[in-house]
Amino acid sequence: MLGAGASTDEDIDASPTHGPGIREELADQLQEYLGTLGISDLERAAVVGGHTVDLVFTVNGGNTAVLIDTGPAPGQDPARHLRLTHARGDLLIGLPSGGRGAKPAPVTRAVRIPAWRVAAGPALLDRLFA
Repeated sequence: MLGAGASTDEDIDASPTHGPGIREELADQLQEYLGTLGISDLERAAVVGGHTVDLVFTVNGGNTAVLIDTGPAPGQDPARHLRLTHARGDLLIGLPSGGRGAKPAPVTRAVRIPAWRVAAGPALLDRLFA
């Protein structure tokens, strides 16, 4: 039994950025987009230095770690969430990654992509990966 104040399924924000499986759907869309750019050395749910990231892909010998940001959890301060997400990306630079799709190499770039940008499609993703 849930204790008082515990969240239930009815309490969870049902917006597109918080539903179950949305992270996988967004990763699917992003992988498809990266494929149109000719990027095929790619890993999903990759571990970089002990941290799971949504995607790691290799371009020109360097690995890029991608963090899809689905936004803060209900009740979490949005500014704190953003600071922590950026700090997490910064910590990934230089860590070893790859070997299960991406080439074994350190992360040279970490990119935080808001979920809405992935959902909006190629026009908004081109600005990040052009």
